[in-house]
Amino acid sequence: MRFLFLLIVFGVSLQTASFAQKNALKKADEMFEYGRFELAAKNYEVALQEKPESVYILSQLAYCHVYLFRGKEAIPLINKAIELDKKGDVQLKYIAARAYHLNHQFDKAAVLYKEADPTKANYRDTSKKIKECENGKRLVGKPTNVKITNVGSVVNSKYDDLLPKTTADLSLLYFTSHRPGSIGGPINPEDIYKSKNKGGAWDTPEQLKAPINTSDNDACVGLSPDGQTMFLFKGSNGGDIYSSDLEGDTWTEPKPLTINTSLKETSVTISPDGRELFFDRKADGGTFNIYWCRKNASGRWSKPVKVPGINSSSNNRAPFMHPDGQTLFFSSEGFNSMGGYDVFKTTKTESGGWSKPANLGYPINTAGDELCFILSADGRLGFYASTKDGGYGGQDIYSIRMPPSKKPQLALVKGKVTEGASNKPVEAKIIVTDNDADQVVGEYKSNSETGDYLISLPAGKNYGISIEKEGHLFHSENVYLAKNADYKSLKKNITLVDAQPGAKVVLNNIFFESGSYSLSKSSNSELKNLVRLLKQNPTIRIEISGHTDNVGDAVANQGLSTRRAKSVVDYLVTKGIPSSRLEYKGYGSKQPVASNDTPIGRQKNRRTEFKIIE
Repeated sequence: MRFLFLLIVFGVSLQTASFAQKNALKKADEMFEYGRFELAAKNYEVALQEKPESVYILSQLAYCHVYLFRGKEAIPLINKAIELDKKGDVQLKYIAARAYHLNHQFDKAAVLYKEADPTKANYRDTSKKIKECENGKRLVGKPTNVKITNVGSVVNSKYDDLLPKTTADLSLLYFTSHRPGSIGGPINPEDIYKSKNKGGAWDTPEQLKAPINTSDNDACVGLSPDGQTMFLFKGSNGGDIYSSDLEGDTWTEPKPLTINTSLKETSVTISPDGRELFFDRKADGGTFNIYWCRKNASGRWSKPVKVPGINSSSNNRAPFMHPDGQTLFFSSEGFNSMGGYDVFKTTKTESGGWSKPANLGYPINTAGDELCFILSADGRLGFYASTKDGGYGGQDIYSIRMPPSKKPQLALVKGKVTEGASNKPVEAKIIVTDNDADQVVGEYKSNSETGDYLISLPAGKNYGISIEKEGHLFHSENVYLAKNADYKSLKKNITLVDAQPGAKVVLNNIFFESGSYSLSKSSNSELKNLVRLLKQNPTIRIEISGHTDNVGDAVANQGLSTRRAKSVVDYLVTKGIPSSRLEYKGYGSKQPVASNDTPIGRQKNRRTEFKIIE
């Protein structure tokens, strides 16, 4: 009786297992149809236990691995399917070609691509794939000097972690993850997370709250260099891009960009001056292309146009404008891609166009998809998400130590703005001017909660920086960058002083010809700031003072400093400021603010100031 009972139980178990395996195949096909290839693969594996020689299950499972960029796992499965196949299905050879292609066995893949298309009915596709194999063989043969490192388990999970976006100074990392615990649950698993850089390592990610994360899928697809504006993708209206601003420690309600259409817009990047947008858009039934638009004088974005010279006939996506304002990275399936999306680089030309896109090479690029590459301001560290052997599961975020080369040509200016009396962080308006052209090139603000600000200044200009807040005197900074100046990081903490008697400000953007008291045209923007301050505060009187270093004759320096101070007063009078509100005085070298023993010290001592006298 006991033996009979065991047979019955064993038989029931076999039937249950058989039913489970048949059910797994049905579920696998359903997941495959919906493009849920990870789930489909797991169910095909269960179904394969009952029918280990099913050509259909073997090929479907192999296809799932190919789609998930796991060529190594797909190769034995598809080879077995081809061996068992009695019909000579050329589609199986195509799957095999894709598997070998992904595994960087380019010669084998090229042969199989040809065998998969004996009548050349799909010549356009197979010839493109064969060309990619040729590109891959060449690029892998000459690898670039980079080091690619998984950013680690603190950030990455066993689920998809993708779309890394950092501030220009690498102080913050934002990324999108499919990990459990999303506000949208398992149906809408995408949420946005933030990680802080602490001592060169990323801290435990923090899930952003509403209004950034919602019950829908939420993805961060762009970030301004200073981290004060985030761009998000939402699936409504065919796929649109939204923006949100950081006010203190709270993000504003995301608003759709005016560049959105009924077509699909999925990723975006903004120039360091905040005046140019680059984004990708997909036409109905067509390919993705990269578009550009510019903010006009009224603050509206111009009508977007395709960026000439960088859009291939294949898909072109995920633009990233480097903080230098001159270099654009993007991903493309065209040009000399080695398979899938490769990352390319192009730079602005003197004529206003773009250079021929250059492939970043292997191992940054592989035969899989490399999308959403970004690069730090100093050009040393890149980031992207990829599926690689040894990862934690799904897509992981990787850092890329870039090859030593010429540094980017820009200055990253950062610091904190505080009030003088309380030393409290404040939100202030920051206006950046091209002194030589007398044109505003960017407007920014410090964060109201932290006082932090960050500005990226491309090389080749004499910049005037004015920090302004109502009730305070403006603060003046000057940053001169030669045309070919290498990257530099400048920390400038700013203390704003109240507009009251005794308050003093150095006018760092007042310039004179050498040994002369004639005002340089590069002084115009600073002088306008002073005129505006005096008109906004009609009751104050000021003293303009001139100062020199101690080089040369003291009497001559005294006279020069006096005449320079008078030149500023004369200018103010021509702009309608009553002379009764103005005084001028030269102090020569009598009031140094730094040592005269160094060139930098002497430069600081050669200055023009104004002081409220009543």
